[in-house]
Amino acid sequence: MIRNKSIIFLSIAVLAIIYFTSCRSITENFASSDKYRLVWNDDPTSTITVAWNQIGGKNPIVLYDTEDFGRKDWKYKLQQKPQHTKEKYGMFTNFVKLTNLEADKKYYFVIKDSEGVSERYWFKTAPNNPKAFTFIVGGDTKSRGASLEAGRASNRLVAKLRPLFVLFPGDYTSGNGTSSEDWQLWLNDWSVLTTTADGRLIPIIPIHGNHENGDLGNLAYLFNAPYQANDTTGIYYSLSLGNDFLHIIALNSEIEQGGLQREWLKNDLKNHKDFTFKIAAYHKPFWPHTARKAENSYQYKQWSDLFYQYRLSLSFDADSHMSKITYPLRPDSTENSFMGFIRDDKNGTIFLGEGSWGARPRPNNDDKPWTYKSGSYNGFKWVHIFPKQDDKQAYIKIYPVISVEQYTNDSIILYDSIVESLTEDNLFKIPKNLKIQHLPNNRNFVTYPFK
Repeated sequence: MIRNKSIIFLSIAVLAIIYFTSCRSITENFASSDKYRLVWNDDPTSTITVAWNQIGGKNPIVLYDTEDFGRKDWKYKLQQKPQHTKEKYGMFTNFVKLTNLEADKKYYFVIKDSEGVSERYWFKTAPNNPKAFTFIVGGDTKSRGASLEAGRASNRLVAKLRPLFVLFPGDYTSGNGTSSEDWQLWLNDWSVLTTTADGRLIPIIPIHGNHENGDLGNLAYLFNAPYQANDTTGIYYSLSLGNDFLHIIALNSEIEQGGLQREWLKNDLKNHKDFTFKIAAYHKPFWPHTARKAENSYQYKQWSDLFYQYRLSLSFDADSHMSKITYPLRPDSTENSFMGFIRDDKNGTIFLGEGSWGARPRPNNDDKPWTYKSGSYNGFKWVHIFPKQDDKQAYIKIYPVISVEQYTNDSIILYDSIVESLTEDNLFKIPKNLKIQHLPNNRNFVTYPFK
């Protein structure tokens, strides 16, 4: 009888331990951190940088796995402590670079410190073979008024469209990029608003813009962005995914565009010349499509011939606060060209821009003979990329998405709230109520190769 009671008590004790262990993640406190973000700054098929602001607490660590254990931190098999921390703009930014990841795979993670455990988040690594996916490109946000709200609307659309990544060609805040208040606001908005309802964080590929010129190393401090020649002022780099499918070049229009950067660009394009698609992104356009902005002829001379020589597919820029799409273009010095470009549907580069994520739109009043379509609104380019399949060649579709239309006296119309949210099963669907600019021939997208 005594033995039976002992067994019963032991069983109850074991069950209690199991119960309280299973409830552990529900009852414990949250980690003392915020402003979570993911950055692609290396091989996105096997690495990713997790960054966040450490508010308090000690001994932060990222716990991650290919299985979803929610906030049950003890179940995650893999872990990594921050490799370095940067104190800047009133934040203690921790950087954890996760390596040796599997390509095209979901990873779930939490951040734990002495105060508790964060919410569970997840991300997806890039494919290492040609595969269809979507991404978003756009730049220029502001830190005040209607423009701040417009940028937030674009952020919320990122969460609804669930792209593989966001390519951001510069200008994150107002001013010269040295305001702690503005950077904290931008990073908090990015963390909260671009995260999907199921906790998916979208990686960003950051590019330097003129509103970061107060400190040319800003993107290294805040995103761990790569730089050249061991100099944080030389932030330009490239990365690839899908084996030889897509190569992405992040250039810097705010430093010397010739010299070392031009030589680096030439070598980078040469080394990746056989990729199916090559795209470049940078802040200032060669020839802006608003009269309020000056032409950048020196930049054109340094880069345009290399773009054509190595068959750059798409070029994305920002800065002018409006939208433009050109026909495919190649450099030409004859009398048949306009501003050094001539249309070439077969071998030319399509230029897209010009930075309308949130900043107040400028008028699209400087179109060129080779302009395909321009517009004055807030939004971004939503890019669908498809590999070769059977007898159909690889191709890209670019949708100019409108998130906000601004009117006089800072009156704006937001379109994000009525847009249907996509799921992991329908990432190429045009969601209900998504507003897209009308293009020629009654289309809402442009293709590369151009048709």
